[in-house]
Amino acid sequence: MELKTAAECYQTIPRKVLTRLAADGLISLPLSETDHCALELLNRIWSSEWYVAQMNKSFKPDKRAVMLAFPDLGKADRYVLNAYLNLKPHQRVSLKAMGGLVRKHLQVNYPEVKIKRMRQMAYNLKRLDRQTSRKRTLFQLALLKESPHPAE
Repeated sequence: MELKTAAECYQTIPRKVLTRLAADGLISLPLSETDHCALELLNRIWSSEWYVAQMNKSFKPDKRAVMLAFPDLGKADRYVLNAYLNLKPHQRVSLKAMGGLVRKHLQVNYPEVKIKRMRQMAYNLKRLDRQTSRKRTLFQLALLKESPHPAE
């Protein structure tokens, strides 16, 4: 069975995952009988919310949230994104310094272009969070103004 046919047969397993499984040598193309059994098992597991929920519990909530929000990000991407998201207000980290941190902690040379992309994503997320927070505060103030004051 070829990749296209496998993607149609095992609908809960995205084509991208099948391609990665083949690239990592976990399945062979065309699929063998053993590969069919393995994919059938994966298909059953991934189609069950209970199994997926149990597997996700092994990750810390922050990591789980980032993985679900940005499924295409790798370990180094998530590291850089979280580093920028966790900066205190008015704190800055240069591209070179961030590259050094990635090299030190992950032993990976991470391109500055990707660091800029992650930094921009973090700034956009923080901006959205501030806007939501500001809107929430204004909404709460409006509710306070509208609520009747108890008689003194």
